[in-house]
Amino acid sequence: MKLIDKEGRIFGKTNILDFLAMILVAFLIFLSLLKILNKDLADLSVKDEIVNVEVEATIVTDKGYLDVIAVGDQLGEMKHYLDAYIEEVEILPVEATNLDKDGNVVTSIDPMMEKARIKFKATTPYKNYSYKFGKQELRQGKIIFIESDLYRLKAQIVSLKVVD
Repeated sequence: MKLIDKEGRIFGKTNILDFLAMILVAFLIFLSLLKILNKDLADLSVKDEIVNVEVEATIVTDKGYLDVIAVGDQLGEMKHYLDAYIEEVEILPVEATNLDKDGNVVTSIDPMMEKARIKFKATTPYKNYSYKFGKQELRQGKIIFIESDLYRLKAQIVSLKVVD
């Protein structure tokens, strides 16, 4: 018995185009389930190790927006809480470097901006040689979103350490 006969049927039962359509529908159902369960294909393929990391990040924004960040805030992503908590918050002025009328370098404080240095600890999976923070990747120099119930701010990672 041949795999495909003269009429284009597999094992004499199903048309090849019908078979390909069934495979396509099954694949689309699989992708829909991944979307509903909020998973990626990488989540299914690689075994991950859970590690504790300490991240230091800076946030630079307009004055007044950083007052809502507090020690103990639980961080999340897209309305899902993560196992991550803010441990330190330090609000600093933003220094601007300009030239005066003679061409000399002058450093001054920007009255409209402020900077926050925050530290948070997170329990996160380590897979594919990267630390995952929800759907974001943690690595030094990368820009991520720090999100809680009251805020969603863009931050740049200054340091990342694995802690016991």
